[in-house]
Amino acid sequence: MTDADAPRPIASDWLSLRRPADEAARQASLPLLTELQAFLAPGTAPSDAEVNDADDQAVRIFDLGAGTGANQAWLAPHLHMPQHWTLIDHDPDLLELTMGAPAIDGVVGTEAVVAGIEDLGEILDADPQASRQRFVTCSALLDLLTPDQLETLCSALVESQTAALFSLSVTGTMTIEPADPLDAALNDAFNQHQNRGGRAGARGVDLTEQFLTKAGFTVTTVDTPWELTGDHSELITRFLNDRADAVLEEEPGLAGDVSQWLERRSEQAADGTLQLTIGHRDLLALPPRP
Repeated sequence: MTDADAPRPIASDWLSLRRPADEAARQASLPLLTELQAFLAPGTAPSDAEVNDADDQAVRIFDLGAGTGANQAWLAPHLHMPQHWTLIDHDPDLLELTMGAPAIDGVVGTEAVVAGIEDLGEILDADPQASRQRFVTCSALLDLLTPDQLETLCSALVESQTAALFSLSVTGTMTIEPADPLDAALNDAFNQHQNRGGRAGARGVDLTEQFLTKAGFTVTTVDTPWELTGDHSELITRFLNDRADAVLEEEPGLAGDVSQWLERRSEQAADGTLQLTIGHRDLLALPPRP
């Protein structure tokens, strides 16, 4: 992997800008949460008193690539059980920002760990409540990992028999209305860019499903696309510019086409006539019950 291909830090302003679109998309994954909660606490419906129980009674949740805490902020209120979160990220500045966020109902404890995917197995092994119910989660991460990193992640889950909920992995599909003759070619170039440095890109969620299904996990997926309209003009503008930059890195010879495409699309975004559907998929993986 060259320096140009190496993963880049994710800007906190981008993470904040995308949060409303993520939260709307994740409504489609609510059935996965029902399955997960049934697996973690079969046949139980926690009372208000239980939600206020001590930390040692909480479900343990390990959030990979926790970033600005958007995954915890959305997921925690939807889990009707006391929770202890371990936020894992390689960026200590993002973790510091996240740890300063307001308290969330149902969360009885949160800790931050500066670490990467390769450390997950050790983190799970060190969990003082390894015998209790727990799961690993992440949001918008699988496509940024290499197949080897995905295998490392899945191996940690398999060896510890830990459930997982992976959200908002890109699928490589994009539909824009009104259509433009350059859409398909530029989307193909963007998807190629996502594979730089050997990263899985749009194959990330499928590879993860294959690894875990082969290991005997029950895997369920749900499409959770972004549906962007004129109400998301700031996000659309940032998305289009970032996508154009990525395409130019991958195919510099497309500079003229990209410039014309971006000009047309920016005008449409400004007047509110642009609608984008960006493919994402959520994945729930449950290990066999003992």
